[in-house]
Amino acid sequence: MVAARGLPDAAASPCTQHRQENRMAEWQLLTRAGAKARLYERETYFRDGLADAEEAWGAGLDQALWSSSMIMLKADGLAAGRLATVVDFVREHDFELVGVEEVCFTRTLWRELWRYQLTSATLDRLAVNDAVHPGRSALLLLLRSGAGHDLPGTVRLSGLKGSATLSAQAKGSLRDRLGQPNRVFSYVHVPDEPADLLRELGLLLDPDARRRALSALVDDRISAEGAARLAAALREQADTGRSLAVEPAARQVAAVIDEGRAAGAVSAELAGQLLEHLAALDAGRPVPWRSFYRLAADSGLSFDRWDLAILGAAHVDCDEAGFSKVLTNPDPEDWRRPAAIAR
Repeated sequence: MVAARGLPDAAASPCTQHRQENRMAEWQLLTRAGAKARLYERETYFRDGLADAEEAWGAGLDQALWSSSMIMLKADGLAAGRLATVVDFVREHDFELVGVEEVCFTRTLWRELWRYQLTSATLDRLAVNDAVHPGRSALLLLLRSGAGHDLPGTVRLSGLKGSATLSAQAKGSLRDRLGQPNRVFSYVHVPDEPADLLRELGLLLDPDARRRALSALVDDRISAEGAARLAAALREQADTGRSLAVEPAARQVAAVIDEGRAAGAVSAELAGQLLEHLAALDAGRPVPWRSFYRLAADSGLSFDRWDLAILGAAHVDCDEAGFSKVLTNPDPEDWRRPAAIAR
């Protein structure tokens, strides 16, 4: 049960030592990060996902945790038409696609998903994501890792995914193959450890969808319903695939401003302010993104929301000095040796 996977107390009496050692061993199935265990044991998203997994998987919980994984094609990945590339990549790396679920993001939901990473984000970067995520869908691909690997499916896929920082991306990683344009629009998200998978299932899916996902993760193949969802998504993607490059977005934004000024839909003063901001961005000068975005919204002009966000994603300062992430990605080698929690 959930309570059985709690961390040991800071001070343990001899009579409880054996029970605490058992609890520590159980946490090794979920995470190799003590900080993550301490945070997640108090969080309802994780506890909800774990409770449903224990009920759905029963005695097969340990094996299911080892073989299960998931990849989320975010709103930017869907807009860029990258689904087929993702499907090909996971299959090439010995993952079986066993289920597909759709998630509709709200402002709160996307911030909760990355709660422990957003400590390093500037407010401008948050504003860029707020401009495109709410009301947009993401696609969850439920995966089973092939047999014989020495890492859990989540850990293995997290390593294959590649860094969100372009300069740190390994050649041949998923994000390298996808042609990720910048750090903000990274196209995909992957839970880093089994604990993250359970937390995200508890957060992203309602109870019915979560039970359906947990069932899919122990099936041998994708259901007819799941296959139909995937086929429909691939057909839809065939007609999409917009560019997330900066130059076309800047040209389109400038054209909307010029057309609005010529038609008298926006004052010459406001149009001039917006064009000055664009010129500053183009020259690499810092521009407070939230101020520019508010100016654009107040103008009443019909900007494409993606064009504005693409400009913001290319120019915002991604990290503020002095605010480290609460949680960082685990080292895969931690799963090949006795874990730090046990020590």
